Amino acid sequence: MELIRACARLVPDKAIAGLLNRAGKRTGRSNGWSQLRVRSFHNTHGIAVYRDGEWAERGEFTFTEAARMLNLSPATVLRQIAAGIIPAEQYCKGAPWVIKRRDIEDSRLIECVRHSRRPSSPGLEQKPIDFQ
Repeated sequence: MELIRACARLVPDKAIAGLLNRAGKRTGRSNGWSQLRVRSFHNTHGIAVYRDGEWAERGEFTFTEAARMLNLSPATVLRQIAAGIIPAEQYCKGAPWVIKRRDIEDSRLIECVRHSRRPSSPGLEQKPIDFQ
């Protein structure tokens, strides 16, 4: 299953099992996925498993880590990913977003992010609404 292969280096087996179950994927025998079944699939198909620190070794970040680096909220980073401002990959719905270090450190991206931020407080030209 390509999804297990793609997620194996991103999250632990327990998270992969949850992802597969939420996506409605079943084992070859129509069972739900468990951490043990995902591990068995790894062993049977020779797929490397997730290791802590592997993301950093590959120069990759989650969207929450990218938000911290860019001094943005995670919601803002997700909006900017959706808008195509921040390049990111997600192998399937529910899988973690993968953002490359080189993209986060790119000065053009940082400048673009700064200019696309929503104002945190009303500007002087905005008038308050008086509800009666």
